[in-house]
Amino acid sequence: MRHLAWALVMATGKAEKLPEGADIPFLYLNDRPLFAHSVAALMQCPEIDGIVLCVPRERAESVLAAVQLYGFSKVRKIVAAKPGHAPCMAAALAHVPDDVEWLCLHDPSRPVLDPATVASVLRTARRHGSGIAAVPLSDRVVAARKGSYAADCSGGDSLWSVVSPRVWPAAALRQAYPAAAKDRPRFDDDWDAMLARGLVPRLVPVPPSFRIRNAADLDPALWELKRAGLA
Repeated sequence: MRHLAWALVMATGKAEKLPEGADIPFLYLNDRPLFAHSVAALMQCPEIDGIVLCVPRERAESVLAAVQLYGFSKVRKIVAAKPGHAPCMAAALAHVPDDVEWLCLHDPSRPVLDPATVASVLRTARRHGSGIAAVPLSDRVVAARKGSYAADCSGGDSLWSVVSPRVWPAAALRQAYPAAAKDRPRFDDDWDAMLARGLVPRLVPVPPSFRIRNAADLDPALWELKRAGLA
């Protein structure tokens, strides 16, 4: 029996805002809002059976219009949630059916998403219990204080940058983010939540993942999309 896998695109939360108050997932890149690039990639991955979009309440109507315009038929629910990672996760998980075994979490500020990467991360999760996109760091990594060298971070071990998508067991996420806020630990990141539950993240090497942190990153991101054949 095939085990269902859904995706959660988390397009809300304080970390997603630019200093001037704009929402990063709703900046336009190549005539589409950023979140739409992530959803388009997930649409093209046969292993993803459904998608939940978590968005700010004031954006829900325009997101619905975009989903209809672009024909994102795998989108099962647009969740209007309060700001913050934990409330968004709890609200989104409430709309994921019980028979969904795996959840693929993706950050829409990383629009250069290859469907093959999603499939690879999901295959790893089914084999090892989790699948986390990560980029090996080949250059020296150091800690600094006020721009001055403080310490080496290598320690003889290989270093990786943890990115997204990340695939976790749906049951573990439901336990980490219960519907009742009073029962919900304050995890600001799914990585911390899953480590607290004893899950061992299985890293999946992927190409460098371009993240948009401000409007100046849009042009380089478009170049990366075109280079990857995704635009």
